[in-house]
Amino acid sequence: MSEAEPPQISIESLSRALSDPARWQLILELAKGEATPVRELARRIRKSPDMTSHHLNMLREAGLVIKRYHGIYQIVPGLAPPPGATHMDLGWCQLKLLP
Repeated sequence: MSEAEPPQISIESLSRALSDPARWQLILELAKGEATPVRELARRIRKSPDMTSHHLNMLREAGLVIKRYHGIYQIVPGLAPPPGATHMDLGWCQLKLLP
C-alpha cells in the first residue's frame, strides 16, 4: 500500500471506534496534523492519560491512528486530511472536522 492510498477499514471497526465522543475528540485533535503525545491529548480532551490511552488503543486497533515512539500518536498516513481540511475521508464515510 502506498502512502497516498488510504488503508481499508471495515465498517464494523469504524463504527466501534467512533462510538464514543472522546474518540471523536481525539480524531479532531489529531486531524490538525501534528503527532501528539498522550499526555497532551489527555489535557486537550479533559480525560486522564490512562483513559486517553485506552481510547487511542481502540482507534489504533481500528486502523485510524498509529503510535510512534514514546507514546506519540498521529492519524494513519493516507487517512490524514490536508491542513485546513473540513472533512476526513474514511472510505465508508466522511467525518466533518469542525467542532
